[in-house]
Amino acid sequence: MPELPEVETVMRGLAPVMQGQMIAQAHVNRPDLRWPFPPRMAQRLTGQTVLALRRRSKYILLDLSGGETLLVHLGMSGRMLISGDPLGRFVNAHPSPAKHDHVVFAFGALCKCTSVTRET
Repeated sequence: MPELPEVETVMRGLAPVMQGQMIAQAHVNRPDLRWPFPPRMAQRLTGQTVLALRRRSKYILLDLSGGETLLVHLGMSGRMLISGDPLGRFVNAHPSPAKHDHVVFAFGALCKCTSVTRET
């Protein structure tokens, strides 16, 4: 399980890419991880802007423009992947969703994609 410093590092790495971006589309490829996802999760996330990222304990919190907060926990081997050209320095093609890509976001017109992945 990622320890507190690793979670902080992940959150700080995601902030410049995700903060201020609109979630153009959300895909939920599995109905639950530890607990069932909220009803209509993909629809509720689509169109929301990520206002801020913060950390509480080992959770990454994404404050959304609709007043909700998305809670992310990396579990034992979770990861967040960024593809596209988010900072103008790197270009990585996002692979097709694999078995453990449970939630995928497409951000704005640049289609920056993030997947919450956890081995189960």
